[in-house]
Amino acid sequence: MGLSEAKLLDDLRQRSFSPSHSESPRTIGIELELIPIFRATRLPALPRPATGKSTAEILSRLACLEGWKEECVENDPPSWTLQDRARISFEPGGQIEISSAPAGVASAVIADTQKVVGKIRGAMLEAGVELISNGVDPFNGIDAVPLQLHRDRYARMTRFFESVGTSGVRMMRQTAAVQINVERGPRPLERWRLLNSLAPYIVALFANSASYAGRSTGHASYRAHLWRTLDRTRTGLPYDAEDAPGRYLDFALEAKAIAANSVSGTWHTFREWMRSAESAGSMGSRSPDMTDWSFHLSTLFPEIRPKEFFEIRSADAIDPEWLAAPVVFITGLVYDEESASSATTRLGAPSEELLERAGRSGVADPDIRAMLSRLVELALTGAARLGTHYLSNRDIETAREYFARILTR
Repeated sequence: MGLSEAKLLDDLRQRSFSPSHSESPRTIGIELELIPIFRATRLPALPRPATGKSTAEILSRLACLEGWKEECVENDPPSWTLQDRARISFEPGGQIEISSAPAGVASAVIADTQKVVGKIRGAMLEAGVELISNGVDPFNGIDAVPLQLHRDRYARMTRFFESVGTSGVRMMRQTAAVQINVERGPRPLERWRLLNSLAPYIVALFANSASYAGRSTGHASYRAHLWRTLDRTRTGLPYDAEDAPGRYLDFALEAKAIAANSVSGTWHTFREWMRSAESAGSMGSRSPDMTDWSFHLSTLFPEIRPKEFFEIRSADAIDPEWLAAPVVFITGLVYDEESASSATTRLGAPSEELLERAGRSGVADPDIRAMLSRLVELALTGAARLGTHYLSNRDIETAREYFARILTR
């Protein structure tokens, strides 16, 4: 039996928008990406370069010392699983991603992530490699970073993005972000609205990618610009107050289907694939199944991605020293009910226009800056109410210092 829109809507409602009831209802996860470059030349340091030092080999040696479990998929560079279930892996351009295990104490996740980054940085520095925490490589153009992951997912994505513009391959191989993952909670639709409304302010507050390939871009966050323009059928803020799951279904169905066969460079939406797959010749004879649907959902890049948790994707990479700042900002506004209610009232509905302004101007936009000042106070107050067993005073003060630096800059 083939797919139907009713079946896919039910899947989204159950998989991505249903209430979550956890023993640790304030669980968070952190995914931090960093860009390796050689200190002497500022050229990219790659997992498997044609010549020179390999970041994969550096990490493999460190993994042996630390007892991390190495895993390989096909012929791609390896990834590693740590004793606490955190993971270290490569992104398609060789960016290094440190993914924490989800945990119910925010300060513990911050400390564990910082500890792992410290070990990786130390090993890299011994080899002359620096891990930079910019949202995009400020020194190199795309020609300096060939694709490093060649398994089917990344090969398909590369073919697709090369057919629609230049932003997609730059996004894959040259950008870095810090993603915060939070529980959907008992009222997921309320949290979904809040997070989509917060996205522009998260972009602005953590924008640090104004330069790319040795030049000024005119964007506070060039990473955000690349994400918005990689393919507008699969990015942005797909929100609707009346029917959030239905709106996300339409968003997903109207996005181009990377898994479908392309004929003469023409890519069809997932909806078109479902309706027309039986007509051999335009998209091939195979009908999509639930595996294709799951793959398709993973190739959508909205600011907030609904999964078994809500994945917040709006922040440029941040130096691990300041990792408490995005954690405090998001958990203080999301997990403290009083701050969440106040922020929802102040923010109003999610705005695509505001999202674009945030990426272009950041905190230099006076309206964004003014709202951020209020949101920061709500976040700090909310974080304090969550208790020192969840967020330490030290982490809250680190976040306060970061916010002050950005908003008075």
